[in-house]
Amino acid sequence: MNDLMSEALRAALAAEARSWIGTPYHHRASTKGAGADCLGLIRGVWRACIGAEPLLVPPYTGSWADADGGEPLLTAARTALTECPASASIRPGDVIVFRVGPANVAKHAGIANSADRMVHAWEAAGVVETRLVPWWTRRIAGVFAFPGCNEET
Repeated sequence: MNDLMSEALRAALAAEARSWIGTPYHHRASTKGAGADCLGLIRGVWRACIGAEPLLVPPYTGSWADADGGEPLLTAARTALTECPASASIRPGDVIVFRVGPANVAKHAGIANSADRMVHAWEAAGVVETRLVPWWTRRIAGVFAFPGCNEET
């Protein structure tokens, strides 16, 4: 895929994510306008821009606090998406995975609109757009590109 097509896909991913703003928060849901959690937003954007979802979603709690200490969100991201190098800039359409607490498992994610903004589903607010302020950037556990997006900077 050439760079022009990759940039067009990135723009489409960011625009689709923005179109979900205002969707209420609902744990495990992934329906624009009806309800979504952070993973549901990514799943819905995937379906709209890429096609059928690549993975079945296992049951998960709101806290992602698995007894085995695993990293199910990061593992799924590494399976379905391309991990961007730590030195790469965040680009529109990238999926950003976060550790909300330093010792916690990764349990939150959003889709970048630009290098400093993302769309994500937050329990207290539903799907919103947020600046990637230092509070967020300090908590990044990984940045990933959807299939078809050139992850090079």
